[in-house]
Amino acid sequence: MITKMKKLVLFLPNIEEDIDANLTLLGELGVMHVMPFQPAKDASIERVDARIKQLEKAIEILDDYSEIDSREFAIPADLNFRNQKRGEIALLEKVLEADAQEMALQKLEQEQNKELKWYNEWGNVSITDLAELKQVGAFIRLYLLDDRDLKKIQDLENISVVGKLSHLHQVVFVSQDPNEKLDFKEVELPAYQQTELKELVEQTHFKMDENRKLLEILASQKDVLKTALEERIRRMDVRNVHYAGKNFDEQIICWKGFIPEQSVDELVSVAEKNSWAYIIDDPEQEELDEVPTLVKSAKWAERIRPVMNFMGLVPGYKELDVSKIFMIFFTFFTGILVGDAGYGLIFLLITLAVHSKTKFKRKIEFDLMYTLSVAIMIWGVLTGTYFGSQSIANWSFLSQLRVDKLASFGGDSLFVQQLMFSIGAIQLTIGHLQTAWKYNNSVKAIAQLGWVSIIWGLYFVVDQMVLGIAAPAVMPWLFVGGAVLIALFSNPGTSFFKGVLSSLGSLPLSVISGFSDIISYIRLYAVGLSTVLMATSFNHMALGDGITTIASGIGAVLVLVLGHGLNMILAGMAVIVHGVRLNMLEYAGHASVEFSGSEYQPFKLKNQKNI
Repeated sequence: MITKMKKLVLFLPNIEEDIDANLTLLGELGVMHVMPFQPAKDASIERVDARIKQLEKAIEILDDYSEIDSREFAIPADLNFRNQKRGEIALLEKVLEADAQEMALQKLEQEQNKELKWYNEWGNVSITDLAELKQVGAFIRLYLLDDRDLKKIQDLENISVVGKLSHLHQVVFVSQDPNEKLDFKEVELPAYQQTELKELVEQTHFKMDENRKLLEILASQKDVLKTALEERIRRMDVRNVHYAGKNFDEQIICWKGFIPEQSVDELVSVAEKNSWAYIIDDPEQEELDEVPTLVKSAKWAERIRPVMNFMGLVPGYKELDVSKIFMIFFTFFTGILVGDAGYGLIFLLITLAVHSKTKFKRKIEFDLMYTLSVAIMIWGVLTGTYFGSQSIANWSFLSQLRVDKLASFGGDSLFVQQLMFSIGAIQLTIGHLQTAWKYNNSVKAIAQLGWVSIIWGLYFVVDQMVLGIAAPAVMPWLFVGGAVLIALFSNPGTSFFKGVLSSLGSLPLSVISGFSDIISYIRLYAVGLSTVLMATSFNHMALGDGITTIASGIGAVLVLVLGHGLNMILAGMAVIVHGVRLNMLEYAGHASVEFSGSEYQPFKLKNQKNI
């Protein structure tokens, strides 16, 4: 159900030293969804934001050394920041400094390795000898030239080709004129002799090792930065609320927001204890679009929350909570769309394996995956579908569990298609009955019963047009009765004739839309059948001609693994595309749910006593 909300206007004295403490109490209470009067802007927010980014960067740097966190370190006193005053700042600066040093050393190492590579390519050339030759008027320059460029200068007497690198020629040019050069890019000489360079590389590696040992020591104290980050985030949250409030003569500052009805007593108790002023009232009609939505569903229905969050589906404050129906039918749809007990078993085993290795032992996403995997397995058993293999389906103990009319191999396709249309009509009927319950104090509820009548009339029309099943004699009366109820009770409060004409005017398009909505449920049958056919095709590709050689056996295994893997991925995508669509568009449209709400997000801080 959607929790009833109250509008709250909170007033506090605009005293700087008290604002932080009072807002911290409000945040620790964690019940007020704050609606800002204006964007929060202040220099202190910018400073805290800058510090948060530094702390996040430092923690990310130390994460690369997290594997050594559990080691015992003999931490030097000057590097032990846990007991230092403002130790988190000193630690932060040390981490950023060490990271900058690491980056500088890595750059230096790259440059030195580049010069060592030069010696590997050009040989053990003495930079000192080249400098001495320059002193006596012999200037030596090096070039790398391709065949075309080499032809241009091959007649020169003062060049020598001394080797080749890949497709380029190593050319030495000797001249007595310091300004004489070839019209090509010159190869730069190393800054150090080869022996000196090797010593410098060793020194660089030593410095890198020392710097990394320092970072390992600092990583063992990462919790200091995490605690500091939590505190800065708390400050940021407090300041964002503080400066989003509205000042009155610089004496009073107030905030507007919403709180759940059941949290009113708790807030009033804290407010009176701390001398806060407040106004609590029901939201006005024109404010309903601003009211955030807090959905409280049964524990089993909460499993659909990851899907709704992924799709950004939040019902409006005055709309229906559709999570229970969404969960029931989404589970059913998933079973039909995938529909293979073998695939369901693999999904279940993968979920178990991932769940066993994660620290989130009770995460709701795993509960959802367990539910969907079991649903796939159940429908697969009922239809006798196991990796698309008819042979497995005919095993005696499995065939006894199969419902013959639903069977993927030899079943009654007409019955299955009619079942899909029936599922559609049932779900759309539930949507209208929920809307009728919403209007239980209004004659609008009777109009919804009219829509239920039309939905079943459309169901019989679809059966006749698509499946050739003769419609019962009651079908025309379902339309007549439904149209009368809709015309009479859809628009109460307006003049009678105007309301009737308005309802009848929009009825034809709504009926056409309802017809297409029911037909849309045939996608369950079509996509489920395609999953079975693809699985069967891959089996035939792998095993159709038999396995006669080792190579054919390996090929068969590859086709089966890759083919069924691809089929499972496509089936998973079909669940997202079709399973969600039927709930989000067809059903939600008939339940008058537009998912136009904004999620209830209270200003909430960790209790500092528990940090």
